[in-house]
Parts: sequence; C-alpha cells; structure tokens
Amino acid sequence: MVFNVFGISIPIGWLLVALGILSMVAGAFLAIGQWDLKRLMAYSSISQVGYVMLGIGLGGLIIARGGNIAWASLAILGGLFHLLNHAVYKSLLFLTSGSLQMATGTRQIKEMGGLAEKMPVTRATCTVASASIAGIPPFSGFWSKLILVIAAIQAHFYWVAAIIVFVSLCTLIMYLKVQRYVFLGQLPENLRQVEENKNSMLVAMVFLACLCVLMGLLLVPALRASILDPAVKALTDGTLYAANVIGM
Repeated sequence: MVFNVFGISIPIGWLLVALGILSMVAGAFLAIGQWDLKRLMAYSSISQVGYVMLGIGLGGLIIARGGNIAWASLAILGGLFHLLNHAVYKSLLFLTSGSLQMATGTRQIKEMGGLAEKMPVTRATCTVASASIAGIPPFSGFWSKLILVIAAIQAHFYWVAAIIVFVSLCTLIMYLKVQRYVFLGQLPENLRQVEENKNSMLVAMVFLACLCVLMGLLLVPALRASILDPAVKALTDGTLYAANVIGM
C-alpha cells in the first residue's frame, strides 16, 4: 500500500524505520526479562518483525531521498528474506517450547533444567533455531541480518547497522538464557521421568531444523530468484506493479 498506492516519501520512510527500530529494541528487552518460555518467544517475535519493518522502511527511505536503488533493493530484500527466515525458525522455536511444555507440564524456565539428556532432539533443534534467530553463521538468520547491515552501511546509515548488531546480541543473550536454564544445570527431582515426545511434533522439529541449515547454506540463490527478487521488484517498480494488477 505504502509503496505502490500512496507512494513512499521521506516522512513515511522515517516512520517505518522508527517503528521497526522501536519494535526491535522493545521486543528484545521485554523478551530478556521473561521467565515464561512462550512469552519470551512471543516478545522475541515482536523484535524480529521489527527487522522486517526496518528493511522495508530503510529501502523506501533510500528511494525517497534519491539514493542508490541497488542499496534500497538490498534493504528490502533483507527485510523480506528475514520475514521468510522468521517463519521457519520461530515455528521451530514454538514447537520446541510445546515439546518442553508437554513433557514437563510447565513453561516456566526456572522450573526446568538439565533436560539436555532427557530430551536430546528437542535440545538439538532448539539450539539450531536459537543460533539462526541470533544470526550465527552459517544458519539462515545470519544472511538476512548481514544483508540488512550491508545495505545500511552502503547507504551511510551506520547507526542503523549498529542497532541491528546490538539487537542481535540481545537476541543471543535471551536464547543463551533458554539454553542455560532449560537444558543445562541440574535436573529437578520432579522431572526425572521426563521423556522425549515421539510423535509428529518430533518429525516437524527435525524438518524445520534441517530447513534452517539448508536455507543458510544451499537455498539462498533459489529463494532469491523465485520469491524474493520478484517481491523486491514489485515494491521498487510501481509502474510494473500497477501494470500487473491492471492486467489481472
């Protein structure tokens, strides 16, 4: 709507950037302070969607200011790629939290601990998803964040790049907290009979964990050619977008 109906302007571009940064920072701080596992992941989602808003807003702002269209396209590409990544690794994180809740009967992080040996598959898949959302290479989340950082630096928005890196560190902290208090440490007495969930949830978790790895290592060119580049072009080329809509 903003790009192709109303038209992007400098004030709207700044608004989208500001809302994206606010979502990123507020969501990250709220997540760090949470001890309810699903609430932590919900606030984390608020933070991650801020990356998407920031990328699209930054791209629009560069276009509105008459900047290099290549860097604008790269910023939008990073935002849309992050949206795709988030759909995968956050689905996996919520599945792992569901697996933990089903096995332990609680979603309070402080009531868990030492579950790495009891639930090895859940621990492994949660670790993969945590690494991806924190932006650790070579997982998929690293590449979308790197694209956003490169676009911000090339467009001379150095402070935006710094905020992206800072929030990524905050994300790493919150998921290290999950690893420390859920899977490491001493196993509580009341959880000694806990067992791994052996049902369709386990299959889904393994599949999504593999996807987090494959999207980072192998699927980026295919995803860009088939999904991301056409979406970026539709946003940056309003004439083409209008022609496609009228043609439909």
